[in-house]
Amino acid sequence: MFSKLGTKIALQRAGLGNVSLPSLPKSESNGGGGGGDSTGAGFQNPFANVQWGVPKAFQSWQTPPPPANAVREPPAVGSRAQSNVKLKFPAIDGRPCIVFFLRYCGCPFSEKLFLALRSLSNRHPGIHFIAISHCTPAATDAWVKKLGGAWNVDVVVDQTRELYALWGLGISNWGHLLHPRNGYNQVLLGRKEGVWGSPVGDGGCRWQTGGVYAVDEKGVVQWGGPMKSVDELIEFEDGVKALGFRGPMQSRTGVF
Repeated sequence: MFSKLGTKIALQRAGLGNVSLPSLPKSESNGGGGGGDSTGAGFQNPFANVQWGVPKAFQSWQTPPPPANAVREPPAVGSRAQSNVKLKFPAIDGRPCIVFFLRYCGCPFSEKLFLALRSLSNRHPGIHFIAISHCTPAATDAWVKKLGGAWNVDVVVDQTRELYALWGLGISNWGHLLHPRNGYNQVLLGRKEGVWGSPVGDGGCRWQTGGVYAVDEKGVVQWGGPMKSVDELIEFEDGVKALGFRGPMQSRTGVF
């Protein structure tokens, strides 16, 4: 009963209070193209095969088609970073990198994290900060401009989600996205910090898992992984420390 009540509350906060849910089977493996599920929640996406029709507001609730390549296992600390024409490692400029995969443009939690990443990029010019979006280029650009610009963060658009798949970030499940705690923390985030988020950017999917990684100048992963929950508070400073940096404007060999 508590589970059903929590689900109804979560749906209301998500703007889907009038949606009637079907009976949900217990979660099974999604296979290579579905992105898997490492969160331990108990249900698959109930909207996966629903045909919503024209209303644009519901498009972000549909499970997108699988990426061209199967979702890989997330790279472990100490392993070589996955390289791609969109995101090459070791980095061309020779700097270590912190790479943040957004859940989607418009997510309030992604907004808070992006602002934290942007602030950190100004304090550590010796690190290359990168944010990855799977929304359309226009939607991504509009979202970044709304937040005041990217500053020293490079924004990469990965609309096909091939980078997400390469870094072990697939489609999340029911419990990961609509856990009642997420809605509660979203309200707190808005009231305490004024971060309410915005409509989902074109091409964005709420079910996409986000994540963050720190990669050193040799192209080796030193920290990070998929987000454990929608509302996870990522401490980017831990990634900075994992790369050997300590104080603001300070490198491993001195001050810039």
